[in-house]
Amino acid sequence: MTEKISRRKMLKGGLTAAIAGAASTILPRSARAKSGKKIKWRMQTHWPTGVEYYDTTYVAFCDRVREATAGELDITPLPPGAVVPTGNVFQAIGQNRLDAAMIWPTYWLGQVPVAVHINGHLFMWERAHEMFTYFYDWGAIEVFREAYADKNVYFVGPTAETGVALYSKKPIRTIDDFKGFKVRSTGAAADVFKKAGATPVFFPGEELYQALQTGVCEGAHWGPVSGGWSMKFQEVTNYIVQPNLTGIDNGEIIISKKKWDELPSDMKMIVHECARGAAIDHLRWTGYNDDLCLNEFKKKNIGEISRLEEDTIAQMRKYSFEVVDEYSKRDPKYCKKAGDLLKEQMRMKGRI
Repeated sequence: MTEKISRRKMLKGGLTAAIAGAASTILPRSARAKSGKKIKWRMQTHWPTGVEYYDTTYVAFCDRVREATAGELDITPLPPGAVVPTGNVFQAIGQNRLDAAMIWPTYWLGQVPVAVHINGHLFMWERAHEMFTYFYDWGAIEVFREAYADKNVYFVGPTAETGVALYSKKPIRTIDDFKGFKVRSTGAAADVFKKAGATPVFFPGEELYQALQTGVCEGAHWGPVSGGWSMKFQEVTNYIVQPNLTGIDNGEIIISKKKWDELPSDMKMIVHECARGAAIDHLRWTGYNDDLCLNEFKKKNIGEISRLEEDTIAQMRKYSFEVVDEYSKRDPKYCKKAGDLLKEQMRMKGRI
């Protein structure tokens, strides 16, 4: 009997269910089944198991790949630290001690500086299509793949979310408000904060709540509004700074280059399509839940929205371009290529 599909179920399944279904028809199931070869991979993330998107984005990606390949590519999603500490994931993948990861590029800036452009920069991309065109139309993804290949890692693609939201114990509106501000931050964002006079500090995710609660740091970002909300930042801060510091930013899906090269071409295509589906999944989830969180924040008077002034945004964007240029000097081979593409795109948008 045909199952009746409810609107709720369709929404829950999302667009990527269709993508996975389309991917599964790239070759008939029977054609793949004849190989008789079962490939098993272990994948790791930095996301805590308690956050909802662990299942809706991360586990869902593995499930779709398994279904689209009729079980021939079976990826086991593992929690943070299951195989190696988060900071060692990139190296472990390059050494074939771990097969794959859905994770955050900032962790390996010391190994592949060009990863800074995968995350995105403060006050540059404002909408999702700008990020996607940078990767797939401007050609930045090929620069990232070339740089990662030098480390025996294959860059599959970005996992998108609705930007970087700053949670703060004090209102942030002007550049002067950043002076002396102790903010948990990493990567290019930390560099921009430093230029604005803030004091970037770092704590692992599991220590962040207490650091904010005790005042060891005064602010923090963990992805979009819904990301920080899932970490319960709203309980230990007073303000959510708006607009988001980025309109969109990215994690990544990476795979051992050796394991990637061993895949047949149809499976590679499926993984690419499922990765793009995961990006849509996470963008959809964060966008919807950002709205829910902000609505609750205001309706229940949990705290206040602190709005950045236009002059502040313009100055922070200027600092971001300075950071892009600094990375270009640090790594002329890859960062300059990716940085020049970004600046060309931003010129076209009138932001530089």
